[in-house]
Amino acid sequence: MEFSGKQAAQSPEALRLAGEAPWIMGWPPSADERVLADRDFSWLAAWHPLAFDSEVFGLALGQISCLAHRAPWPEADSLARGAVFLGELAARARGAGLAGLFARVAEKDFLGAQALEAAGARLMDASVVWEADLDALAATPAPPGGFELRAAAPEDAPALEALAAGAFCDLAAYADRFSLDPRLGHGCGELYRRWMANSLSGAQADQVLVLTAEKKPVGFITLKKGQSGEPGWVALNAVSPDMRGRGLYNTLLAHGLAWLAGQGASCARVRTKFSQRAVIRAWSRLGARPLAGDFTFHLWLDDF
Repeated sequence: MEFSGKQAAQSPEALRLAGEAPWIMGWPPSADERVLADRDFSWLAAWHPLAFDSEVFGLALGQISCLAHRAPWPEADSLARGAVFLGELAARARGAGLAGLFARVAEKDFLGAQALEAAGARLMDASVVWEADLDALAATPAPPGGFELRAAAPEDAPALEALAAGAFCDLAAYADRFSLDPRLGHGCGELYRRWMANSLSGAQADQVLVLTAEKKPVGFITLKKGQSGEPGWVALNAVSPDMRGRGLYNTLLAHGLAWLAGQGASCARVRTKFSQRAVIRAWSRLGARPLAGDFTFHLWLDDF
């Protein structure tokens, strides 16, 4: 059964499933999303095309924004039903002209994860969200000698875009999901160049701080103020490969969190990979706590 997002948000059966589904993410769907449910509402998914990603990679891409199921664990019957359901969803997405779907499930949603794998999806990312209170930050340290930390200027754009493209598409250092996927690796650098350009323009960040050495950008942190009492966010942050291991990320983070606190945020969050130990250590030293983890999958639709 197919619905619009608006219809699903008003459906008693869908609302009941959403209330019972363990570890549900992405509910309620937006009004213009497409929603598919099986006949007894044991599985439900909301999905939509991704215009930005499709443009960058030259492929028609979409996202499963919500995947809900009533059964909690991947037993034989629940897993088989999930695989059939996701196969039907994939067939409909392909019929709508999509080449691939991205999906994200909570860290304890092993049924959702295994059903995606059974339908042909591949695990591409494992991440965790950390939150730090900003009420009692320590004094912000000065940058080390020879370095300057300031707000980004328009003339920094080419260097920052190149730094972002290199930092997040370096498999050994970051293992980005777009770089890992052989069908998307060609566009990884362009994705992060555009993300940085949009951050500098104010479309995706409220502030970009840049760390320079001899007036050359060697690191950055992009920051998003929380709206209506919501947490602030650290979105993108990186240090150039030749400058790593000097504690410069800690300096960038301290100044970024101080800026968010100055904008009225009482806490700040970051989403980072489980493998990014240096980032996790830096946030842990600030007393940050892990809030939630998730797994991201890529599902290509050639076989449906």
